[in-house]
Amino acid sequence: MSVVKKGFTLIELLVVVLIIGILASLAIPQYFKVVERARVAEALSTFSAVTAAQERAMAKSGTYTASWDVLDLTLKTAAGVDCTGSATCIGKLYTYTIINANSPTTAAITARRNAVPAPATRYGTYTLTFTLSSGQTDCDDPECKLELI
Repeated sequence: MSVVKKGFTLIELLVVVLIIGILASLAIPQYFKVVERARVAEALSTFSAVTAAQERAMAKSGTYTASWDVLDLTLKTAAGVDCTGSATCIGKLYTYTIINANSPTTAAITARRNAVPAPATRYGTYTLTFTLSSGQTDCDDPECKLELI
């Protein structure tokens, strides 16, 4: 009678662990890229809302505004307080600023990424700029430009 041994050899287990490690090394960077794209989508959504509010302010007064108070939009800070005045609005993920409100051709909204996420991604801290007149979004980081917007 022969004895049948059941189980895996050490080599087979090492090969499986190696394959899982290779797959994880490919999947994890893609996961962080998708998460950062979702965060950029939040900033783009805010840009859209602020642009619509700026257009309504333009229709009422004839100029864009640099004040959050004039906009018929409530943007909240990370602490849950309404953004007021012409100061920057520090949200959970981005710090929003209205720039060049007096010039219809260069009026824009910026969103600067507040902190480098942990673990650090390849994008780091970047700034998105949405120009009202052209409707174009730009990023100051080449990686961000290629992969996020």
